[in-house]
Amino acid sequence: MTVPPPSRSRRSKTLIAHSGKTETGRVRTINQDSFFVGEVIGGYLAVVADGMGGHSTGEVASQKAVATIQSELESSKSYPPAALARAVQSANLEIFDYASEHPENHGMGTTLTTVFIDDQVGLVGHIGDSRVYLVREGEIQQLTLDHSWVAERVRQGILTNDEAKRHRLRNVITNALGALPEVKLDLSHFEVQKGDRLLLCSDGINMLLSDETLLEILSDDATPDELTQRLMDEANKRGSPDNITAVVIEVEAVETRNKKYALPRKLHEEPSSITIGGTNTGIRRIEEAYPRQDFMSQLKRKSWYPYRFWILGILYLILLIVVFALWRP
Repeated sequence: MTVPPPSRSRRSKTLIAHSGKTETGRVRTINQDSFFVGEVIGGYLAVVADGMGGHSTGEVASQKAVATIQSELESSKSYPPAALARAVQSANLEIFDYASEHPENHGMGTTLTTVFIDDQVGLVGHIGDSRVYLVREGEIQQLTLDHSWVAERVRQGILTNDEAKRHRLRNVITNALGALPEVKLDLSHFEVQKGDRLLLCSDGINMLLSDETLLEILSDDATPDELTQRLMDEANKRGSPDNITAVVIEVEAVETRNKKYALPRKLHEEPSSITIGGTNTGIRRIEEAYPRQDFMSQLKRKSWYPYRFWILGILYLILLIVVFALWRP
């Protein structure tokens, strides 16, 4: 996949350096991973998608996912959380409909992991088992939860992390973009700070490199381009049996600006998992979690708003009665 060369982007006074790379690996013959990193209207976007469904099919799914997310966010008139949800909705239906119309692509789907940086707010959208890591002040934190069979058993206490890495079902994911008419989107957010480094990667990276190794690499005094290359090299040294993709973002400066939407009160809490289908039900749930802050949106959230026409009617009737009483001979 061809992407713009590493660059330094400026939007407002927020400065971000970035780089992304993807390779087939030592074993696979085709690369089913896709990625994008760059500016879009109203923010800054990074996306990693790891396709599934066999040769060509997985590749088509991941490419469609990345292209649709990018184009939808470029043209969206919604505010960022809702825009991201609508982009995921469009991408899911685009891939599902394509597979329905092309029987040879039956079963296609893809992971989707995305970060949208809106000044001091970082929005994380996640489906599948690709990952987002945050490196800050010498520590590494995984911002996403894997949607996989083994990861769910680990969270339930049935498997240990070491057992999960060796389990024969470790590659089975439980949630994929485009596989069904509905998809579960994990949406969360974090506070963007100067000095943050973010890594988005497909499981070809994190299945081979431990959190300790990732932290060691990402803590090095190097450019994002150098860091992504080191991640590629380390994965290849270990055999890279799967496609490998890494996107590294470095935050050099942050401008704090008022947002047109409110954030949930708690940061770094477990992400909200919201089902998004062909209707606006899932979109509305995200709009409720990240409500708009303009006057009309706040007005619509008032408990009396659904009864506004009744209230206006009653007030109008009272006004007529008063006027009639005053003017009565």
